Formats: sequence, C-alpha cells, structure tokens
Amino acid sequence: MMNALMPAAMKVAPGTYSWAWCRQRALFWLPCALAFGIGCGLWHAASMGAWRDFGNLSLHATLGSVVIVSAGRLAACLVRQLKLSRAMERLLVVAAIVAGFLAACAVLGYLAHFHEQLMKPYRGMDMGMGAHEVVRSLVQKLGDALGNAPTWIALFLISGGYDLPAYLSEQRRLLEARRRREVMTLRTEKTQADMHLAVLQAQIEPHFLFNTLASVRSIILTEPERAAATIDALSDYLRSTLPRLRGGAVMEMPTLGTQIEICRNYLELMKIRMGGRLSFQINVPGVAAAAPFPPLLLLPLVENAVKHGIEPKPGPAVICIRALLDDEDLTVTVEDDGLGLRAETGSGLGLANVQAQLRNYFGDSASLSVVTGKSGGVCSTIAIPAGAA
Repeated sequence: MMNALMPAAMKVAPGTYSWAWCRQRALFWLPCALAFGIGCGLWHAASMGAWRDFGNLSLHATLGSVVIVSAGRLAACLVRQLKLSRAMERLLVVAAIVAGFLAACAVLGYLAHFHEQLMKPYRGMDMGMGAHEVVRSLVQKLGDALGNAPTWIALFLISGGYDLPAYLSEQRRLLEARRRREVMTLRTEKTQADMHLAVLQAQIEPHFLFNTLASVRSIILTEPERAAATIDALSDYLRSTLPRLRGGAVMEMPTLGTQIEICRNYLELMKIRMGGRLSFQINVPGVAAAAPFPPLLLLPLVENAVKHGIEPKPGPAVICIRALLDDEDLTVTVEDDGLGLRAETGSGLGLANVQAQLRNYFGDSASLSVVTGKSGGVCSTIAIPAGAA
C-alpha cells in the first residue's frame, strides 16, 4: 500500500551497473552505436564513391561501437552480481570501467586500421572540400592543439566512466531515499494515530454532557438554585475544556497540570450536582504537573470513579488524585472510597478509550491498572515513561 501511495520522486531508480540499469542504458546506447556504424559507412561510401564498402564498414563500425559502449558496463554489472564487500566491489567496478576503456581504445585503433585498409585503393584521389572535409580539418586542428587527451576523455566517458560518479554516490542516495521513506511512513502512521485518538476523545465528551444535562433536568423544578449552580459550573468546565479539544489542539501534547485542571473543574461540577456529598483531594507536585501528559487520559478515570463508585454509594465520598514523577515513570493515581470493584467497574467506554490511547501513544511502555483501593474503593493507576509523552 505504501509503495502505491508513494510519489514518483520517492521511488528509487535501479542501482547503477545493475542488470535493470544496464537494460535501460542499452535502450539509449545501442541505437547510438547503430547510428554511428551506419554513419561511418555512409561517410566513406559517399566521400569516395565506394558503395561496395558501405555494408562491410558499417558492420565493423557498428559492432565496434557496441563493444565500446557496453564492455565496461557489462563487466561492472558482473562484478555487482558477485555480492562482494562494499570496498572490494567499488575497487573491482572501477577496474572494470578502466578495462572497458582500454578495450574501447583497442577497438577504436582496430577500426582506424580497418578503415585505412579500405582506403588503400583510393590513395591520391581528390576528395574535394565538402562539409565533411571542413569538419575533419577543424578536428585535426583541435587535435594538434590539445593532443589525444580530448579523445581519451570522451572515450572513457562513453565506455562507462560517465556513470561512475553515480555508482560511487549510490550508497548515499539510497540512504537518503530510505530516510525519506521512513519519514513519510512515520508521518502517515502519526496522522492515522492522531485521527484515531481524535475519534476516541470525541466519544468521551457527549458521554459526560448527557449525564450532566440529565441531572439538571431532574432537579430544575425541585431545586432551581442547585440546577442554576450546576449549569454555571458546567459552563465554567466547558469554557476551560473545549478550547483544548478544538481548533487542532487535540493533536498537541499538554501537561499533566492542564489535565488536572480539567478534572478539578469536572469534580467541582459533580460536587454541586451531587448536593455537596462529594469531596476531592489533589496531590500533584509542581514537577509532575509540568510533565507532558496525553489529553483526556485522566478524566475517564475520574468519571469512572464518580459513576461506578461514588454515585451509587449513599453518604459522603472522597476522590483523591495523586501523581509521582521519578527517573523512569510518571505515575498518576485516581482513588475513591466508593463501592469498590464490581463487574462494570473495569469495563465500558471510558477505560477502553484510555487503554486504546495508551497503546497508540506508548505501545507496551505504558500501563493501566484497576485494583481495590486502601479505603475499599477503586484505585486506578496510569504509568507512562517519564518524558516520553
């Protein structure tokens, strides 16, 4: 799937001097060799009027050109098939290109000698000063000025040396291409994880709002002042919470302190809604409050304590939130003195979402435990790697 979605620029070309690369190069160089061979035959035949030599010279020039453009490349391809160490492979590939260059020099010398043999019957003939003679005169003058160096350089490049820099830098290019693919994969995975987390977090909001609105509806006629106080507390809670859940902030990593503040507002609302029989304690040191902590992991534990432990219990009840940060873990505990563990305590949407988010953020490095508390209620604990959030 990733290969299908990968942009063309991200796809890696065949390795230099590989068989796939060699086939691609053959589509360019073999037609060039054929054109050169036919061109040599036409040049000789048209210049000397020797059309009987056309086929013979064209065949020799074409075959010689094929050897020039392919010998070094094929030898380098064979070296790469040996699967040698990187250093040894580089050494032998360079040697193969040099050997191809020497073979090209020998072939070029042979073609020059072969052409001289064809020219023996025409010695002394005036070829005139056609366009080909002007070109040959200029080439001769350039050769006299520079020597054979330009010919050797051109021959080296044509025989395979042109591709040598690409081969020597191939490892760096492959590493860069792999790095770009890994970055793209990580970005895709992060986007998918963020979308999944956004869905999980969106499921929490109506769950809480519906319960609160139902509570207001049940007391609005009998206790209007308490209903009004509940609505005010709900407004304060939403005013402090919704900006953190909208406008893209859901993808940011807040601190534990911001999550504690959301839970504090929620508990203040529940305190009013439950007629004051709920009290709560928060013991979170400043260094722990400043630590990164994923959004909406803590609130479901507090909601779970209220719904399953405090609301069904008659009389006063207490919820305590504690945090501890050491070198390895950030541990946050929500403990209540409610009815304790029951069948429904460890199930439901809230805890399932917490577990899903922990897996998305930390894999197996984080944990959630729900056990019986010291006061007989429920003690829920989240432990995440310190500084990994």
